[in-house]
Amino acid sequence: MNKVHFIFGVHNHQPIGNFDFVFEKAYQQSYLPFLEAMERHPAVRWNLHATGILWEWLESHHADYVERVAEQVRQGRLEILTGGYYEPILAALPEADQAGQIQKLTRALRQRLKTRARGMWLAERVWEPHLAKVLHENGVEYTLVDDAHFLAAGLSPEELCGSYLTEEQGHPLRLLPIRQDLRYAIPFKDPGETLNLLRRFETPSGHRALVMFDDGEKFGLWPDTYEHVYRDGWLEKFLTVLESNGDWITTARISDYLAQTAPLGRVYLPTASYDEMSRWTLPAEAQKALSQAQQALSAAEPEGAGAARRFLRGGFWRNFLTKYEESNNLHKKMLHVAAKVHRAAELPGDAALKPAKTQKMLDALWAGQCNCAYWHGVFGGLYLPHLRQALYRELLNAESLASQALGEKGIRVCEEDFDKDGRDEILIEAPAQNIYIAPHAGGSLFEWDLKKEGVNLLNVLTRRQEAYHQQLEERASMTPSPPAMGGVRTIHDAVRVKEAALEKRLFVDWYRRASLLDHFFHPNTRLDDFFRCQYGEQGDFIKTDYQADIVKGQHPQVRLSRTGTVWTAEQKNAISIEKTLSLVGEKGWQVIYRIQNAHGPACEVWFGCEMAFAFSSTEAPDPAEHSQQRQWARRDPAFGLALKVQFDLPTDLWEFPLQTVSLSEEGFERTYQGTVLVAHVPVALSAGQALVRSWRVEAAG
Repeated sequence: MNKVHFIFGVHNHQPIGNFDFVFEKAYQQSYLPFLEAMERHPAVRWNLHATGILWEWLESHHADYVERVAEQVRQGRLEILTGGYYEPILAALPEADQAGQIQKLTRALRQRLKTRARGMWLAERVWEPHLAKVLHENGVEYTLVDDAHFLAAGLSPEELCGSYLTEEQGHPLRLLPIRQDLRYAIPFKDPGETLNLLRRFETPSGHRALVMFDDGEKFGLWPDTYEHVYRDGWLEKFLTVLESNGDWITTARISDYLAQTAPLGRVYLPTASYDEMSRWTLPAEAQKALSQAQQALSAAEPEGAGAARRFLRGGFWRNFLTKYEESNNLHKKMLHVAAKVHRAAELPGDAALKPAKTQKMLDALWAGQCNCAYWHGVFGGLYLPHLRQALYRELLNAESLASQALGEKGIRVCEEDFDKDGRDEILIEAPAQNIYIAPHAGGSLFEWDLKKEGVNLLNVLTRRQEAYHQQLEERASMTPSPPAMGGVRTIHDAVRVKEAALEKRLFVDWYRRASLLDHFFHPNTRLDDFFRCQYGEQGDFIKTDYQADIVKGQHPQVRLSRTGTVWTAEQKNAISIEKTLSLVGEKGWQVIYRIQNAHGPACEVWFGCEMAFAFSSTEAPDPAEHSQQRQWARRDPAFGLALKVQFDLPTDLWEFPLQTVSLSEEGFERTYQGTVLVAHVPVALSAGQALVRSWRVEAAG
């Protein structure tokens, strides 16, 4: 009888910073019922990866689950895979952290589950060729990537039925392709479709294998899947079908299959991730262009759909670091902290840290490398502020531990290319806080870290056009389509909206939201215009270069200056802005503005300074105006701090919530990213005259 191997596995993960109730919901609706189903079908061999984050939570909340998994391992039914402990994008890390993260999870699995993990789950299947050496040197014999990787290397779908061998500098690694057709069929289509696909690859030797290894959360946690998979019995039916066809379908642990079969050949894969990720990394217009090209190729010839997948693809994961400044900011903060941590970890002699302290510091750094908040696709990711803030909390903890070990004291000011764009930023680092300044981006303040609280108070997100916004706009004028076969859609197909009329809130910012941005408003600008970022800018001080001068000493200052142009209805003037920034107290800073009519006749202009603060939630859901205020204050109980802005003179203020409209697995949603505060004043200047204003921004516990 002809036979075929079927390799079935799930990857379970919850990110650093996710709410405990989300962990519990995932456990009750996905992880536990899935395990219970597998226990009822002992003839089915399967494979499991869970991240170190999740293993820790399970051990502390549901230790019996971990023991039941260990029992399946002892019975030889289940293979456990290692990976990066905190689920990082491995290629984006320093080499030492790549090795450290893998080794940490491998050790934990050996200690708790008494198993040697031979294979590794590669987070988001982000593959770069050099990883073969990294994985092999850390005891990994195989990993799984998507069929898209192999198609991009020129292989056909018919060839993706087993393992291949790659190498880097002679270090070998087995690779298995995860098939997209199976990912989209399981658990959304009738099990018979999986049987039909497997039938196409059966042979007398049975050496071929088809792989379906995907998110465990799709079995119960994704929208509508709990009812479909468990209540309506999809998983029970699927496992029963596999068992009843056991005479020709061999369900296998991956290592067993690899031990019994030779590689189908040698392969060298390009940088890639799964097909959807290659689209998500592109800017909105590029995504649309790619979709149009794929549709055109698919329509041009009968085999066009397959050709489109093989030869038309988007970018790769690192493109997120150019698509989103905030993602790059987080990544470069991680690299900045990693450099300190590794310097501290390698201190020699009497200065060397004890192993426990070194591990605590490394664990904080590695937790800050959890991938989810560094990117965005159909999952919330970068758009979820609590996930971004959780990574800053871990990184700031690691930074504080490293600074203590290195003996860093006082206030340090340095100029370096922090964001790696070829231009220097200015970093002011003190024991209790950091402030980072970008002279070339309007002299803006883009990061303000409170180390003890573990908060970056400028961790906001700019409102951008996303390719999927078109779906939201189209949905507003369309009749809902019928449900997919089986009554449930994948998250890639379904269009859900969590709030009515979200299409009316698709505002796009033309500059990165930060603090100390200098505006000159058109006289008829209203708060609502600025809130929508649809207003008249009469100056050229946004997104432009400022001259930076550092005054060093016990109380250093950074002086940022620029002479630009302000246009009014009657004339244009050369206006000079000089803003001097310094730290005040343990957790605060002060700015002194000097605005001068450097050249031109007397003028009347409307100046505004924009600041953006990343609170945990909004107090004012609507834009608000405050007249002639000497102080603006806001308390954030979740962060355990209060923020106060004090002005030297009564000042008019605009305040509004910065909210994005994004797509997550639950559907389109509006997310609060922070609060924008604009101090604005009318300025009347005769030729050569200057106005001086100042304010202080302080946080208290």
